[in-house]
Amino acid sequence: MIALKNDRATEEFVVIHPLFDVQEEKRTGDGLGRMHISKGVKISLMALRLYLVVMSVLLVYHLMDQVGVFGHAVGK
Repeated sequence: MIALKNDRATEEFVVIHPLFDVQEEKRTGDGLGRMHISKGVKISLMALRLYLVVMSVLLVYHLMDQVGVFGHAVGK
C-alpha cells in the first residue's frame, strides 16, 4: 500500500484592505499628446453624437408639447 504524503510547506497570503494599503503614485496624461483614432471609430463617434443631439431635440419637443407651447390639444 502506498501512503500519500504532503511534503509542501503551507503557503500563507496576507490580505491587505485597499483603504489600509500604501498609496501608489497616480499617473497623469500630461505630455501624451492627441490620441490617433481610425476613420471607423471617428464615424461611430460622430453617429453617436448625432444620435444624442437628435434624441435631446425630440425630448425638448415632447416636453414643450406636453406643456402646451405649440397650442395642440393636450386632452385628445
